[in-house]
Amino acid sequence: MKFKTKIDWWINLIFAAFLIVNIFFAVSFVYSFADIGNIIAIIFLTPVSIFLILPIWFNTYYFLDKDELLVKSGLMKSKRVSYSQIISISETRSSVSSPALSLDRLEIKYKAKSGNFSDTIIISPKEKAEFIKELRARNENIESSDGKAMSKSSKIAIIITAAFLAAVGVMFITGIREPIVTVHSDNIQISAMYGLNVDFSDISDISLLEQSMREIGAGIRINGFNGGTWRGHFTAGLLFVVPDSSPTIRIERNRGDTIFINFRDYERTRSLYDELSYYIQ
Repeated sequence: MKFKTKIDWWINLIFAAFLIVNIFFAVSFVYSFADIGNIIAIIFLTPVSIFLILPIWFNTYYFLDKDELLVKSGLMKSKRVSYSQIISISETRSSVSSPALSLDRLEIKYKAKSGNFSDTIIISPKEKAEFIKELRARNENIESSDGKAMSKSSKIAIIITAAFLAAVGVMFITGIREPIVTVHSDNIQISAMYGLNVDFSDISDISLLEQSMREIGAGIRINGFNGGTWRGHFTAGLLFVVPDSSPTIRIERNRGDTIFINFRDYERTRSLYDELSYYIQ
């Protein structure tokens, strides 16, 4: 009899977020061949996705065979425990690493084959009550006890995970949205990831290039974001652009990197260039 593992929502979120990030870097790599950061990320993330995340996500289960319990998780070798070895089964919310994808868990204590000591294995079958019933039907001497309250470490783990996912979400949303550019009488304010204020006195030249940033060439990303928008420091300069949109504004500075700005909308980019030209030239 096969029992699927129960999967907590936040674990689903972690796995899904990891895979989305992996896909994001893979897609970015297709459009940014010179980006060393993408290459390193893909080399690290892809094997983890293929050999760890996906197998654990889709291949964690517990099987009650004729004479033994079989525990399978990902590509790891199956754990086999004879029913006659099992001493007790109890509910737990321990966050210790185990073949379980939920904190709603069962701790199975069993005798080692040598008989000199006991060991435990923690699992999280989806149909917990049914699993206990079927297991005890195979060994009526198995003791059972009530569940334990969630440990402090488990609560901390959930809070940290939620905070991490929230931070990743904020960074992703900030990264993909277009910059907010405000032109004042003496400076230009760029509100975005890696945003800054630039005084007009620091600008030596401004030009409107009819090419997209991809056509101009951003070079290698030093730091920043290069998904649907490119933000941050590249070898070409400081970018706030939609890579396939044109035209592109280039701002040469007396001090600091050259700045490139554009928007998805052609007229919006053109309008910003005309406004900047009024103050600078």
